[in-house]
Amino acid sequence: MNKKDLAELKKHFTPSDDLTVIRRVFTTFIDSQKEQRCASTRSYPEIPDEEMSVIFTTLAKVLRGTLGKGLIEYEFPNEVYEEDQPQNLLWELLEKGVDNEEQMNKLVSHISEKMVYTLPYALFIAECTYTVFEKDKFGEKNKFNSRDFHFLVGAVCPVESRVDGLIYDEEENSIVRKTTFDRVVADAPTDGFLFPTFTGRGPDVNHVMYFTKKPKDPNVSIVEEVLGCRFTLSAEEEKETFRAVLDKAVGDELNLGVIASINEKIQDYAKTFSTEPEPPVVSDIFVRDVLLDSGVSQERAEAAQTVYREATDGNFFMASNLTDNKTTLTASGVTVNISGDATDKIQTREIDGRRFLMISLDDPEVTVNGFNMKIRDNGAL
Repeated sequence: MNKKDLAELKKHFTPSDDLTVIRRVFTTFIDSQKEQRCASTRSYPEIPDEEMSVIFTTLAKVLRGTLGKGLIEYEFPNEVYEEDQPQNLLWELLEKGVDNEEQMNKLVSHISEKMVYTLPYALFIAECTYTVFEKDKFGEKNKFNSRDFHFLVGAVCPVESRVDGLIYDEEENSIVRKTTFDRVVADAPTDGFLFPTFTGRGPDVNHVMYFTKKPKDPNVSIVEEVLGCRFTLSAEEEKETFRAVLDKAVGDELNLGVIASINEKIQDYAKTFSTEPEPPVVSDIFVRDVLLDSGVSQERAEAAQTVYREATDGNFFMASNLTDNKTTLTASGVTVNISGDATDKIQTREIDGRRFLMISLDDPEVTVNGFNMKIRDNGAL
């Protein structure tokens, strides 16, 4: 599923779009003991408009992540198509419909048993249809030639119990302490899935899209246990692995200038190919060439190429996952954040046996905690 296909599906997944229809919605509450406390399946016309609006918004958030970060496509291993395995459970539910009680119970039991979750949660699973119109060679829609893409969208929303303290009691016309608990279902899902994926403007039942609200801390149990897929590194883990590769292979040739240059060149590469259907990835050859262009020796650059290839096992990292918007220098008790175009203003110096970080200032006026300060003739603030 590439960015173009995802963008098309996102565009039409709105309440006002008549090409996408939510046919039925299954909802249930799973308590902290993994027990299902309630369950219902309703067709679209049965759901009040106000409630449907919230459900639609919740489900739409599953598709709003960035491909490769909050939204990650996984391929099902061959064995998970076997009976009562994840891919088969999803496929059977898609075929029979979310109103098939036996099939839905199988999937919900599988999810509640396999998923690691710290809070009680609400589970929403919607059965949807998107009408896909064929396009001619000019990209124009042919209104006489269409097909239906049937898919499931699932959302996991935490449920929190709370007492809000003091409330206004209209009957008593007084402010009193609230004594009843509310179980509030968050409308922002922490996790979710799309099955099958929308690939080549059609269904791909061999892949599933996993959504996480926290790309730096995805729920691995959903990917591996619930969906039965092999978990890959998160965006943050890709960045950390890339840093470890450079630290190991380049070593003492890494300096401020080299690090800033690597970051800038990968950013430029990501921007250049940002409109391509597939997110650009950083190959081992690209790593070598970027290091050479940044002033690293041939020996260290080739070593980094090898270490990176081995660390990724050929599954190269996305360029957008490896860059930072700013350069951060950290020392004992001091942190300096530098925007990408200002790294040339930073230098290191050794003066009288002591090491200093020097910041070139073109303007004698600086701001300290919001206060305007002026550098004096003796260099003091």
